[in-house]
Amino acid sequence: MKIRITVLCPVAIAVMLIPGCTQKKGPAYERWGITKTVVDNASEKQLASAYDLLYSMKLEQAKIAYRKVAKKFPNSAEAHLGLSIAYRYLHRLPKAVTENQRALELDSNAVAVQCNYADLLTPHRGAKLKEALNDSARYVLSNSYYLKAANSGHPISAYAHIGLWTNYMILGQLDKARQELLALGKENYFPKLLSDFAHNMLISLAPQAIIFTNGDNDTYPLFVLQEYDGFRQDVSVVNISLLNIPTVAGLFRDSLKVPISYSDSELKAMKPEFDSTRGKLVLPSDHLVANIIQNARKKKQPVYFATTVAQNRLSSYKDNLILAGLAWEVTNTKTRDSVNIDKVIQNMTEKYRLDTTGLKQTWPANISPLTRNVSGLAVNYLGLYDLMANYYKGQNKKDKAIDCYRKMVQITVPLGRNDLTETILDRWLKLKPVDSEAKHLKEKYIRS
Repeated sequence: MKIRITVLCPVAIAVMLIPGCTQKKGPAYERWGITKTVVDNASEKQLASAYDLLYSMKLEQAKIAYRKVAKKFPNSAEAHLGLSIAYRYLHRLPKAVTENQRALELDSNAVAVQCNYADLLTPHRGAKLKEALNDSARYVLSNSYYLKAANSGHPISAYAHIGLWTNYMILGQLDKARQELLALGKENYFPKLLSDFAHNMLISLAPQAIIFTNGDNDTYPLFVLQEYDGFRQDVSVVNISLLNIPTVAGLFRDSLKVPISYSDSELKAMKPEFDSTRGKLVLPSDHLVANIIQNARKKKQPVYFATTVAQNRLSSYKDNLILAGLAWEVTNTKTRDSVNIDKVIQNMTEKYRLDTTGLKQTWPANISPLTRNVSGLAVNYLGLYDLMANYYKGQNKKDKAIDCYRKMVQITVPLGRNDLTETILDRWLKLKPVDSEAKHLKEKYIRS
């Protein structure tokens, strides 16, 4: 009897894996779910370096690094995917589409390749395709790639669930959108820092509140806590960017009971327009935020902005904002005090979760360079501790002020922010010049 042994992936000395071989382990798979690798050891190091550059938002450098690998190994799906993502965030969408299509030809089972292409297919991303597809067909095709990625078992499948949630919301399919949130909660995809931040933001709010959020990291974890954990379901979370999509704004109005008084036809008619008097582009979301606040005031419904919302978004309401922790409360009348220090102290000392042992975190499931590094969220707590320290100094409670500085250093040190650490320790020592703990910390982290 003859026994035939087939070697699926022969080992080579200089090459990690020969073209066409499938691999579900190793650095390329861990990074992006790449199943077919064709590079040598030196180029693998280049890919790892390019990956770090990409997620440090050094997009031009990442593009150059990926291009070098793609030139040497034209069949490297990872190199073409890296180029696609770099081009995408450099706002060169035609090149992003071309590179991702090439990556898809080379490795159709790579999870990040599927997710990035699904992203580019959605009409709201603005990428033009060679194929003549209407918006509905593009969303259907986008969902087909997201669904493949969502069922992959790779951590990046979380990104696919978020993409599906957005697409289903745009298509007006709320029940399907909710299923994606349940999947995210079941798999516990979010880093602890992200989940804690979402918890802390929601717990800051008054009953039946509306909170305006900014991006991925201050929105989706809140939705998951509400849908999967049943936490603070009385709160309406409204992502400002999503208000620019008429069908999503309509869902917020009809199904999530956000007080929007515009009709469907009025929502569809809204377009970005340049306001020459203010010298800025006015988006549909600007009108809708104002409309929601106006209607909420009539109902005496509390309204907040997350502290992660950009300051230029808050400029129209700056005289009506009171900081209450990780959220700005919008008041009905102008206020002299911009901080509710009692509320800040209560939230920070009694309600908020903050584990300073795990602050240096990324979100490997997220392929976006803009939102993958979640450790920056911890910086939001520094301003609150600083407010508390200044308050305690004014009350001549030096020990409590020093405790705030101590907690601030516990945040800045893991983040590698020696510049902030030095400033905080200088304030600490100014308050208590002979403090041995502060001197020791300064010698350890600043003078080394």
